[in-house]
Amino acid sequence: MTTNPVTIRAEDSVVTAKDLLQAHGIHHLPVVADGILVGILSSSDFLKLHVLRDRTQALAAISVSQIMEAEPVTLDVFADLVDVAAKLSEGGFHALPVVEADNVLVGIVTSSDLINHVLMQVPRGDGSLRESVPVETGSRISDAEVTSTMRAAKEAVQSGKDDPQAASLVHLAEQNRLLKAVSKAAELYMRSGHGEHEHSVLIKTLADVQRFGSG
Repeated sequence: MTTNPVTIRAEDSVVTAKDLLQAHGIHHLPVVADGILVGILSSSDFLKLHVLRDRTQALAAISVSQIMEAEPVTLDVFADLVDVAAKLSEGGFHALPVVEADNVLVGIVTSSDLINHVLMQVPRGDGSLRESVPVETGSRISDAEVTSTMRAAKEAVQSGKDDPQAASLVHLAEQNRLLKAVSKAAELYMRSGHGEHEHSVLIKTLADVQRFGSG
């Protein structure tokens, strides 16, 4: 998980929230009150405000509490990776605030975090595993390694091999791809001034997510 995640307060303006998301290159903001989790705000929540997208003064008057998810699904700090995968796969979202006793926020886990971890467990072509690297170093797996590992995982799944890690990796990667597609389509729809073509694309991507979730 990411410890000490960027957070926001329920009474803060959605303009402040948007600035934080953009400044840190993230898509989720846990909402806290004195360290206690009270909600979560994601970039997709801004779809609720698309009619006000060019009205800065009106947006400044809207608080985070008005558009956040007030009862987010959370993850206990002692949960294991099976819990993470299950909640992300079944929930239709890709971020889980991590809490300890009394709903105190201690971190956040995203589907990208889990995919990265699973990649570390899937053997390379020569059968060797990648070395585990502490999260705080900020090290990332190269694009070439991601591509080769995903290819191996897909081949394992298509061949019918009993490989739970490969199956989880393929499932989460596809979920992540679909959710990113929705985010991109929503952004293009808003930027186009609610164009008919962009609306059709957004509806199609939402339908793809729905079909994937029920498959």
